[in-house]
Amino acid sequence: MRGLVIRFSPFGAIIVALQALPNILWALRPPEPNALSINASQNLLIEYGEHVLGVAIVIMLLFANNTFSKQIIPRNPWTVLGFVGIALYWVCWVLYYAGYQSNAVIYPMVILPPIVFFSAALASKVYPVAVTSVFFLVFHLLVTLENFPLG
Repeated sequence: MRGLVIRFSPFGAIIVALQALPNILWALRPPEPNALSINASQNLLIEYGEHVLGVAIVIMLLFANNTFSKQIIPRNPWTVLGFVGIALYWVCWVLYYAGYQSNAVIYPMVILPPIVFFSAALASKVYPVAVTSVFFLVFHLLVTLENFPLG
């Protein structure tokens, strides 16, 4: 936690905005059919836990900074992985809107955001986001497994 400060993070804002764009489109103009409209857990701990963790990640990405990092966009492999994850996430949304709403599209849509957040956290050395991303992945997967069972 040494070196962490609370101030606006341009890199975090870029990651949050790029990851959120397809979700905003989905909220404003959901596709027909829309398989994800039922993606909620009956277990309130899992449902609320997923939401709290997701909001916590966004807040931390926007406002947690590492004082040792001087670059707006870190230049390292973790950054590349984060942007590749966002690109793949967008591809999944294109497929979803095109009507491909099977588990082969839905599960990458569930797994990619936590991977992007984890990568961004490691890229900028804001490790609390990385830890929160792992928990978010678990909760996000539990909700999805409940609604879209594998096999």
